[in-house]
Amino acid sequence: MAERATEATLPDWWAERVAVSPGATVLRTAKREISYCELDHLSDRVARAAPSLGLSPRTTVAIQLPASAAFLALILGFAKAGLRCSLLSPGLRGRSLRHALREVSTAALVTGPRGRDSAAGSGVSVDGIAVLALDGMSEDRQPLDDGGIGAVETWLEGARLQDALPDEVNRPGPDETLFYIFTSGTTGLPKATQCSHRRYVSGGIAEGIFLGLDQSDRVYVVLPMFHIAALSLIAAALSVSGAIFIRPRFSATSFWDDVREHRLTGFQYLGEIVRYLLAQPPKPDDREHTIRAMMGAGLSKEVWEAFVDRFGEIRIVEAYGSSEGVFGITNLDGVPGSVGRPAPAIEARLRIAAYDTVADELVRDANGRLIVCAEGEVGELIAKLEDASEFEGYSSAEATRAKLIEGAFADGDLWYRSGDLFRQTEGFYFFAGRLGETYRWKGENISALEVSEALETMEEIARAVVYPVLVTGHEGSAGMALIHLESGHSFDAEALYARITAELPASALPLFVRVGDPDRDGALTETYKIGVAALKREGYARREGGDQIYLLDARNATYVELDRNSLEAAGLPEFAEHPKPKEA
Repeated sequence: MAERATEATLPDWWAERVAVSPGATVLRTAKREISYCELDHLSDRVARAAPSLGLSPRTTVAIQLPASAAFLALILGFAKAGLRCSLLSPGLRGRSLRHALREVSTAALVTGPRGRDSAAGSGVSVDGIAVLALDGMSEDRQPLDDGGIGAVETWLEGARLQDALPDEVNRPGPDETLFYIFTSGTTGLPKATQCSHRRYVSGGIAEGIFLGLDQSDRVYVVLPMFHIAALSLIAAALSVSGAIFIRPRFSATSFWDDVREHRLTGFQYLGEIVRYLLAQPPKPDDREHTIRAMMGAGLSKEVWEAFVDRFGEIRIVEAYGSSEGVFGITNLDGVPGSVGRPAPAIEARLRIAAYDTVADELVRDANGRLIVCAEGEVGELIAKLEDASEFEGYSSAEATRAKLIEGAFADGDLWYRSGDLFRQTEGFYFFAGRLGETYRWKGENISALEVSEALETMEEIARAVVYPVLVTGHEGSAGMALIHLESGHSFDAEALYARITAELPASALPLFVRVGDPDRDGALTETYKIGVAALKREGYARREGGDQIYLLDARNATYVELDRNSLEAAGLPEFAEHPKPKEA
């Protein structure tokens, strides 16, 4: 079945899944269960209604909705109509929304009532894009009673349906684009990466195997469905005729209640989700749940072990990959802190190449070739390609070319750049940070990841985000640590200094410490990753009513409140704000 599926398009593979388990539950909502057969009929109607939006095979429709059962019905239906789906965050507004709709030539936008108003305010209509607003779609954290299926059915009742689905001749093949997914990127506006039918289906089958899913499983989707992680978990459940429960937005306070009520068995994590769960007050029934497996990325060794210690022995599958990546690494050995060992065929293609964080470029030898890192050394992870077609790339040809290197080790070879720093020890790969997350201060290279992990060894610190800030008149950037204290704890400057000096060299001590909340301060993205662009712009500027900022006072082995006097004593200027880029 898996071999056939990897040669199939999503509609063909879905038809197989329906034939295997037509009466099995595929979607569980707060008050409704939907079978594979029922979802199949609904998605057929969506496909037949697509032409009423001016859509024909191989054109693109943008979906800007909260995660929901309705979202899945639309994806399946539009795929049956031979369309490509551009998946957009419900939070996109103004310049960002216009960019997303222009980056991928879009013929129609399906959104909710709030999205319709936002689209109108963004001038979308002038681009000739048809806008369909599904009344009844909520952007609240609570799941809709019917998962938004009623909103889709209401639209279909008033839509003009074609008599039949597109014929085989007009349907895209397995190597054609199924989704456009926007990557967050480190600079500039997001880029649209392409995901083919083959890649999506095969990836879902693999994830189902990694998690050990079967038809009895019910997975919990807590990530936004414009992100590949949520979509992959959905495909994993479909691959075994399992069921899916979807929450529009992750809620740490509702997570275990949902799990127990719906007897959910697996979920996909990303970013700060596991930290949020650990930050909830301990309860006597913490280990009384049905979760047996979880897969995702971003667990440090300390967080991994703390989660298992509190919630019990759960199979954790840490993995590395990206929406646009050409390879993946999966930790099937349960080694905390590692993304695992690559399969032999993949490992033969991988290299960790020496990277100069000061010059911000790969290191080359006298012959202009890249240099492979020794075991334990940190460098950029790259992968050899047989030809350029292996990398599906972005909607932008220029952005696609920027991810490729020719002649890395020999004339004519071609390599894909991950943009991520790794080290390898005894065959296991460990994530060491993203390019740009290493900064230089007073002649020393400093890893933001290393500093944040050192801070989080303190029991009173729930989370720490470390990032560089510019200091006028000084070369490089100084470290700023935004720390979120555990409930009931206050900031102890001397204790913090003592702990991090025990964990870090003096050169790596953050010059500034900001006591706040990464979520409240806007450092968390919609996919629960840390985004610090706005924080970098704020730097160490003091704001009335804002977070308290402290300055390193190494002479007295402490941190002191940042004010004019402490800055003068340290020989530092007031922060010179850097303006936010203007919107187009």
